[in-house]
Amino acid sequence: FILVRSDDDGRTWSKPINITSQVKLPKWNLLLQGPGAGICVRDGTLVFPAQYWDESAQRLPHSTLIHSRDHGQSWQCGTGARPDTTEAQVIELTDGSLMLNMRDNRGRRGNGFRAVATTTDLGQTWRAHPTSGKALPEPVCMASLIRVRPASAAHPAGILAFSNPARGKAPRQEMTIKLSFDDGQTWPTANQLLLDALPGAGYSCLTVIDDDTLGIVYEGSQAHLVFQRIPLAALGVRD
Repeated sequence: FILVRSDDDGRTWSKPINITSQVKLPKWNLLLQGPGAGICVRDGTLVFPAQYWDESAQRLPHSTLIHSRDHGQSWQCGTGARPDTTEAQVIELTDGSLMLNMRDNRGRRGNGFRAVATTTDLGQTWRAHPTSGKALPEPVCMASLIRVRPASAAHPAGILAFSNPARGKAPRQEMTIKLSFDDGQTWPTANQLLLDALPGAGYSCLTVIDDDTLGIVYEGSQAHLVFQRIPLAALGVRD
């Protein structure tokens, strides 16, 4: 489990730093990050999604997270949020808790959905979110979840953005961006945008370009990698 760091906004990078012994238990036969993006929460803690495979539990994967309270000098790993989950994304909710949004292998039986859990202690304990297995259809794939805007008078819970192939069974198609204005409780159809209706590999990663624009790179039907700039106005945001 390797990281690198930059102290000059990415102009130069450190040599690889191996943190495997800090975050991996000996009984795990695999530990890896994301994919996707990590976050820095309000108190400065760095948090990245991760997953481990536990040899003692029939090699079932578990989504989790790793965190650092000292600017990346040392790291700790959480517990599994839900068995048989893998690639995940993490965000900080308005109340300061963390939400882990997970690829769930149960979807291979058809009618798949994202699994969602929350933690108030950096992944030592987890609670299933009310939308888990219900709100975000997916044919077992990686997805992206970011905070677009913080809480404000116009949007008391801020704005979240989510992207994935938005159908519950294979093939991976209907690459879609969705917005939530209530910390992921709902994803209104009026605030969704279909980017690519045809099948593709389906991975995606969102970023904020500026106050009014999202960026997304994804595996599409017409190219291995597609990058698009998406005005928030195209997703129904008018302020």
